[in-house]
This record gives sequence, C-alpha cells and structure tokens, in this order.
Amino acid sequence: MGERLPSPGSIIQRDYRDLQTPTPHRSETLRLLQWNIERGYKLPGIIEELKQIDADVIALQEVDIGCERSGSLDTGNEIAKALGLNYAFFCEFEELRSPLRTPELQGGGVHGNAILSKFDILDLGLVQHSVHPVDWNKAEEPRARLEPRRGERAVLRARIAAPGTNLVVYCAHLEVFCGALVRMRHLADIFNDARSQIDQGYPRIAILGDMNTMAHGVARLSPSYCCDRMRFRFLGSTEGEVWQDKILSVPDPRYSEPHATDALAPNPHVLAWGLPPQVALGALNPGFSDPFDARNTVTLDNPKYRWGPWSLMAGKLDWMMLRQLTVHSTSLGNQGVPIMSLPSSSGGVNRHGMQPH
Repeated sequence: MGERLPSPGSIIQRDYRDLQTPTPHRSETLRLLQWNIERGYKLPGIIEELKQIDADVIALQEVDIGCERSGSLDTGNEIAKALGLNYAFFCEFEELRSPLRTPELQGGGVHGNAILSKFDILDLGLVQHSVHPVDWNKAEEPRARLEPRRGERAVLRARIAAPGTNLVVYCAHLEVFCGALVRMRHLADIFNDARSQIDQGYPRIAILGDMNTMAHGVARLSPSYCCDRMRFRFLGSTEGEVWQDKILSVPDPRYSEPHATDALAPNPHVLAWGLPPQVALGALNPGFSDPFDARNTVTLDNPKYRWGPWSLMAGKLDWMMLRQLTVHSTSLGNQGVPIMSLPSSSGGVNRHGMQPH
C-alpha cells in the first residue's frame, strides 16, 4: 500500500467516473444493490458480478484496505475503479496484525463499509450508535483478544443526486456479537437520523445493510451471538420476522398521518422487551418497508450448520428498507445478494457472502 491508511472513524471519497462522458442511465429505473462482500476474499468474482448487475447505487460491507487476509489490496478502491463509480468509504476498524489471528483473518490494514454511485454524492456523514456491546479498543475484551482491532461501528450516510430526486442512502453493518436488543437500539438510532433527514426535506431514503439479524435457530445456544434475555423470548420466529412484525409494522404517526395530534406512544413491543422509552419511541417506523419478506428471504445459509435437509443457521441478514420509493422488481444474487429496481426514483439487489463474520 503506497498511501497512508485511513484512521478509524474517518471517511474518504474518490470519484472514478468519466466526467467527460454523460452518465448512461435507464430512463425508467434506479437499481440499488446491497452486499456484504466478506472482506473481498473473492474480489475478481465480486467485480465481475457487479459489472453484470450494473447497479446505480451500491452499499458494501466488510471492505478491506491493506489487510493480509485479502491480499493487502484496497478492495473498495479496486471495485470503484473497475466499475467507474463515485466511491465513499467509512473506516470502522484498524485490523491489527497479530499472531492470534489465523491467515484467513490476518489484519495489517483497515476495514469498513462503502457506498458507490453513478451519481454525484452531495453530502456524507455518520450515524453514531448509542451503545457499543463490544469495546474493541480494550485489550481485555474477550472478542478483541481473538480479533484484535481498534475502532467502533457506525453507519455511513450519503446524500446522492439521483435522477429526478435527492436520495439519502445508509450503509449499515450492525454488531453480531451481542443479541437482538442491541440491534433494536441500533435500528432506532438509524430511524432517528432518518427523521432528521426527512425534516430537512429529504423524504426518499434507502437503509441498506447487513443487520446481522441472526438471533434464532442454533444461534440461540451461542453466548456470542445471543447474549441477552431475548435468546428464547421469540421462539418460533426469526429475528428478521420480529423486526418485520414488531418494529416495521408499528408506524410513527408523525410521518404516516399528516395531521396526527395525539400524544406519541412508544412501540409497545420494544417497551415490553425492557428497552427504555426513548428507544421505544425511536423504534417507531417513520415510513420504511422492505420488499424482501423476512419469512421467505434467506441471505445467509451457513453450510457449517446444516443437518440433513435442515438449515440451522440461516435467515434474512441483509435489509433494504425504503421510504417513498416505488419498487419495480427485486431479485437475489447468487449468494443471497439483494438487488432492487425502482421506477426512476426507486430499485434493489441483496447479497451476503458465506465467510464467517
């Protein structure tokens, strides 16, 4: 790596578009794609598939820069150059090189998430999480001993000049080493920021990301993946179904009923699960829906946890929550990557790699 590595918490932007040539664009659709690229282990294949999909806006998680495990490449930069896109990268972690790491997990660089676009990126920002279940900066933290790193998770936000409208896009990668309650808090953080964007006059929003909604199946037995009281609280449902049925289904009347005057009531389910009233208020849905149904969408099916015909660790981890965008069509890529097409101010692909998180 010739250039200095970005530091945790920083955002870098590079534009690889050919600005001398007008951006070709479908007259009827805007195509969105969501993909956890699992550190870019299979970078040539990732680039080839992205070229085939030809998405207009892409959200990527687990983007490596300079890590030995991914060939010390700047994986996001390689993708952006190959596709000729506008590129923003948020550095979440410095991945420390350590003898405790196996070769397939070896660090030496940095790691984060990215948004790529065919269009101008007008503004970039971060949504800070209200809680951090893993303190990666403490050497005594059990997870940090196994995966030494510095930094913390946050959500990248971009305001994009899409044809005919400004589109706000979030790229999230929520913590996996916690439980369902922390991820509910993090979703409320994103919803609160989205309300701020709506209030500023940006109503069209896409929340894309790997939300790690996997607190079900055999994961319920894991003290790493399910370490809160929700472990057995929603037996019979996946975590994704809980989000769909108990969070997305409870609207924020301020954003769904133009003349709502009644006192605002928190989400009753979130309150019943013991989260604070402010979190339950934040978890009210300000108008988002995900066209990929949580009951029949699988974006991760871990082959290590299959018993005969049964998948014991599978579910909808990747989400594409849309506000004031009309969906024209949806599809899943070959590894469960969500892809969506929206009528000119709408669209999507959804993918999730199969490497461990």
